[in-house]
Amino acid sequence: MYHYLKWAALSLFFRRNLRYLLLILISLIGIYGADAVYRDLVDYFVATGRNESLLTLLILKWAFVIALVALLLFSIMRLGFGRELKSASAKKRPKSKQTPKDSFTGDDPVMQRLERFRDKKRLKRKSELLMERLEREKRS
Repeated sequence: MYHYLKWAALSLFFRRNLRYLLLILISLIGIYGADAVYRDLVDYFVATGRNESLLTLLILKWAFVIALVALLLFSIMRLGFGRELKSASAKKRPKSKQTPKDSFTGDDPVMQRLERFRDKKRLKRKSELLMERLEREKRS
């Protein structure tokens, strides 16, 4: 059973973060591709004698690499940590008229569903509910 839970968690991670995983892959391929294209163009410019264009080519290469590194860092920062950062910022804010039940649920639908089972009325047996009803009828 643990095997199935592990694969379910892994597939959920990939489904939730597919966009950022693709951006990471594109960034890494782009960085290595930019270096390969730069080396080919440097060899071409040296062979043709256009050495004055090498500085411009170097600046363009590094601008492209810096943009891809920024995209890579953004994607890594957004990779699965979005909910944790929101909950950490919610802890820093002063508590308003929020019940303990509301603080756990947040926007996570799984936690909202699990929150239903925290209510003690739902966990009582039918016999206990019947006994409580009989006691209430005796009082009235």
